[in-house]
Amino acid sequence: MGEKRAYKPRKPGGGRRKSKPEYDAEKILKELMDSAVVLYDAGMSLQAIADELGLNPIKVRKLLITAGVYVSDMAEKVQVTFDDFRKTQDHKAAVLSTANALGLSRSSVTSYLPYKKGVYFPGTAPADKISVGAERQRRYRAMKRWRNAPTEEGSADVRITARSK
Repeated sequence: MGEKRAYKPRKPGGGRRKSKPEYDAEKILKELMDSAVVLYDAGMSLQAIADELGLNPIKVRKLLITAGVYVSDMAEKVQVTFDDFRKTQDHKAAVLSTANALGLSRSSVTSYLPYKKGVYFPGTAPADKISVGAERQRRYRAMKRWRNAPTEEGSADVRITARSK
């Protein structure tokens, strides 16, 4: 069969080029967290901070929990209970066990846990604030809406979404 080729190590920085090299989920999370903490320390309510940042109040609370500045009895109970279950279970099972133990819904439990990956943005967020996958989903959904009910306005939405790349 012949001789094997010698192993050739890969060059550093090789691989596929990033579609959005300027997109950094951690940086965006940090910026949002810092601005939410500044507003919270200024004495603003969660709703007022949410209005200021253009987010949902639950996302603001989750940002503040991630930053470690939001304190409440329920947040503390959820975190302690979740940590206890997490020692013996995977993440999903620990969330469900915490929900059952405290009599909360799964979404309520996750809203009291800190962010792990980043903040999800609403459909109105600019294209530079969302990931490549989220942008692709927006284009797909816009095309799907337009195919179901083709209108001039819908075709404009598809063009705008495609141009935001």
